[in-house]
Amino acid sequence: MQRQYRLKSSNAFKYIYKKGETVSSSKLVLHFVKSNKGLKVGFSVSKAVGKSVVRNRVKRLLRENFRALIDRVDSGYSYIVSAKPQAAEMDFHELGRALEDLLNKAGKLR
Repeated sequence: MQRQYRLKSSNAFKYIYKKGETVSSSKLVLHFVKSNKGLKVGFSVSKAVGKSVVRNRVKRLLRENFRALIDRVDSGYSYIVSAKPQAAEMDFHELGRALEDLLNKAGKLR
């Protein structure tokens, strides 16, 4: 994912968690809020998902899947994608379908 799309500061994460809307599935949770700065995306994978190797793998897969969808995603929002523990058992394509379904459910895909 390109640097311009990254959500970096902890204050930005806190703002989205506090003020944003939430849509969830059995494997992922999507938090989003209207943004003046254009499309920004952050990924959150808790220790409940697994050890650091597993968490980092899930984050890499989520980033790559989101990158593939970036031209179809509504760019007026900031997003946080959080993984639930079941996400650790998914492969690349399953995670991609789950992410796409979640964005569709939220109405953020064109």
